[in-house]
Amino acid sequence: MSKNELSPIAELGRYLDGKKPILAKIAPKGADIDKIVALATFEAVKNEQLLQCSPQSMYMALSKACQLNLVAGGVLHRSHLVPLYNKKSRSMEAELWVDYTGLMELVRRSGEIAGFVARVVHEGEEFEHYFDLNEGEILRHRPNYTGKVGEPMLAYAVCYFKDGQKQVEVMRKDQIEKIRSAARSGNSGPWVTHTEEMWRKTVIRRICKYLPLTPEAKTVLEHDTTADIKDGNTDFFLPETVKEDLQTERIAEQVQSHDPIDVDSLPPKPKRKSRSKAAKVVETAQTATTSDVATTNAAEEDFVINPDR
Repeated sequence: MSKNELSPIAELGRYLDGKKPILAKIAPKGADIDKIVALATFEAVKNEQLLQCSPQSMYMALSKACQLNLVAGGVLHRSHLVPLYNKKSRSMEAELWVDYTGLMELVRRSGEIAGFVARVVHEGEEFEHYFDLNEGEILRHRPNYTGKVGEPMLAYAVCYFKDGQKQVEVMRKDQIEKIRSAARSGNSGPWVTHTEEMWRKTVIRRICKYLPLTPEAKTVLEHDTTADIKDGNTDFFLPETVKEDLQTERIAEQVQSHDPIDVDSLPPKPKRKSRSKAAKVVETAQTATTSDVATTNAAEEDFVINPDR
């Protein structure tokens, strides 16, 4: 690296610093943009794969966090910047990733939810779930806190409403693995590093279909689902201000990338074909005839205009 060349982290910091005015326009009131940008830079320092992501994708992920109200004070609130591989561009791109706890909090914002539970059941643990006509829906789970924890078998979520009702959702391992196989990062990222949290998140997304959600929560849920599926394009969730800014940036880069024209490399001009002597004589005669006609016409016009002359 030359003395004048910035390190990847310094380049990212400089790029995001220049985007602070735009992020401030779309962030929720009271958000500290300086801390948000500093946090994104710090996350990139801890995660080498984030440094492999383009600064533009980091900017886009932060802007969506501001747009979706997933920032509180100076930190990303229950969400993270996650590096994901884009098959189309064949490169790593930063994406906004919502934690399962973030989804639970969004559900609570409706004002109708009293409590929310999401858990994973392992092999060897006591679990039963059935429906009884007299007793209603029954779910019992006795976790194993002392012995060896077995493999995950299923996940469930329970939502308690303030009016006393409950909503229950249970998903088997095969159902969760089917969703994982269709995921954009099923063999990498959170599905590998935080498998059980992704199991919880999957069953929460399923139960949200039956819960009262605010428009904001619906948008976040839609973004999260789109970000996790293969070939999911979350550019739809970008603020218009950011889209316009990125478009202007791309145009500027295209203009700057134009190389100067090498005159020597231009194709030679085609040579004019030489004319024969006979052709030159004919052209001279035609020119003379045209000149004589023009002179005659001019004289006639002068005769008409000045009859006394």
